[in-house]
Amino acid sequence: YCSCLANLEEVSRLKNFKFVKGDICSPDLVSYVMTEEDIDTVMHFAAQTHVDNSFGNSFNFTQSNIYGTHVLLEAAKIHKGIKRFIHVSTDEVYGEGESFETDAMTEEHILEPTNPYAATKAGAEFLVKSYHRSFKLPCVITRGNNVYGPHQFPEKLIPKFTNQLLRGKPVTLHGDGSNTRNFLYVEDVAPAF
Repeated sequence: YCSCLANLEEVSRLKNFKFVKGDICSPDLVSYVMTEEDIDTVMHFAAQTHVDNSFGNSFNFTQSNIYGTHVLLEAAKIHKGIKRFIHVSTDEVYGEGESFETDAMTEEHILEPTNPYAATKAGAEFLVKSYHRSFKLPCVITRGNNVYGPHQFPEKLIPKFTNQLLRGKPVTLHGDGSNTRNFLYVEDVAPAF
């Protein structure tokens, strides 16, 4: 719902780019694409991500984030040519820090999701870990912060606040306004992947 094909124009002419419109919840399609395109690396960014939407429509989050991940994992297991499965999760799986001064969460920190979105991402992580342990699928899980940058969908925090302020409207705050969030710029994150 929040993608735009025009955002792919810059890469669309590359030899190793092919756009396939489909649903990660379709096992037949995912398996076909992995085999037909001889995929060796899965970078799984696909997800329902907007926390506010997860409060009113959590079933879609479970479907995309957990079942969709399961479909990708099963296809990767069967495909046999996968050298790496990169699952892009979120720092939200850790839950809320007590304050801005709280030590950063580490990989060993217990997962304590506080909303349906984060819970589905944590659930997907457990599936990824199980495929790594049970089937030796070479998996990597990342838990980055919020990413912002050009072409971001306007419901996300930075574009939303920017648009509201440019129109002279007040910004929407949750709670008492004391919550903190970390952000990474997309051009800093993309090279890491």
